[in-house]
This record gives sequence, C-alpha cells and structure tokens, in this order.
Amino acid sequence: MLFSLSVVFYSSGCRGSKGQRRAYKMQNQSAKEGAKDHEELLKSHYDRQSEETKRMMKEMKKENKKLNKSKKRSLKDRAFRKKCR
Repeated sequence: MLFSLSVVFYSSGCRGSKGQRRAYKMQNQSAKEGAKDHEELLKSHYDRQSEETKRMMKEMKKENKKLNKSKKRSLKDRAFRKKCR
C-alpha cells in the first residue's frame, strides 16, 4: 500500500513540473522575442536620425554614464547601510 501511494505521488508530481517547465520556457522565449523586437526598434530609430543628432546622442550617453557612476553608492555603503541616502 505504501508503495502504491508513493508511485501515485511520484507520477502526479512529474506531470505538474513538466507543465511548469513548459510554461517557464514559453515565458522566457516570449521575453527574448520582445527584447529582440525592442532592440530592432531602437536600431531603426537611431538609423533614422541625422548625423548631428547621432553625435549628440552619443555624447549624452557618455555624459549620463559619468553622472550615474558618480551618483552610485559604494559597494560597502550598499552592503552595510540599508538606509536611503
């Protein structure tokens, strides 16, 4: 009797996990497709811009990177001090 119960629980658990794996796989696949579409849209937007605008966009990206780096809290601060600034 104990053996039959263990077989029932084992077999029912596998079916549930297979469905969950399939759903997780589909979710990841749709997320990848969405990210790919987004990248294509960004690239087409960039390609439509004039050369001067492209140059300004590149400069602003560099400037924003520098500003964000200076605003970032240190690793020690983030790890040991949980307060907001």
